[in-house]
Amino acid sequence: MQPRTMTKRGGWVNPVLWLLAFLVVNALWSGVAQQEAPNEVNTATQFETFREVEVAPFLNSESAMPARLTTSFTSSTIDQANVSYTLRLNNETVVATWSGLLDEVPPEWAGDLEPGTYVMETQMEEGVMVEQQLWIQPFAPFQIYGHVLLSVLLIATAFLEQGVRRFAERIRSETDSAPEKSPFSGLQQGMPEVMLPEGEDAIWREPLR
Repeated sequence: MQPRTMTKRGGWVNPVLWLLAFLVVNALWSGVAQQEAPNEVNTATQFETFREVEVAPFLNSESAMPARLTTSFTSSTIDQANVSYTLRLNNETVVATWSGLLDEVPPEWAGDLEPGTYVMETQMEEGVMVEQQLWIQPFAPFQIYGHVLLSVLLIATAFLEQGVRRFAERIRSETDSAPEKSPFSGLQQGMPEVMLPEGEDAIWREPLR
């Protein structure tokens, strides 16, 4: 009775483990796809009014990648100044722009950037420092494809595992049900029978001389 209970229990444990593996693998890939790669545009020690930023295609894909731009203007010598920035694709198409005062907090820009060459134009008065970071998610365009590929691989592995398990169980059952052959032949009990020529009686046999 106990082996049958264990068999029933194993029947639902295995699918549950595969379901957990499916959820864990896809959750891990989702986290990887949302990782951001930082790109320094301007810093307090390295500043250029026109900074060129190269957004390279990932895996030769021309798909746009999610990105966000953070900007911070500070100064230790002046209290008020005019500041602004403009991000252009190929130095023509305006992608992001902002202008304001030193004491204002520039809003974070978020959008999609196509692979190409960008130019960041930053205008500020003397004595002002700027920190600009461009954060890009290079794996994001492949997130759906990754989920599909991982799901197909997991399902195929699960079916393969079940097939191997059933094949092993069938071989084991055939081996257990096969009759065991003895290496020794059966022993004959009693005296062996003597074959006499036809017509001779074993009782009235003429004695040998």
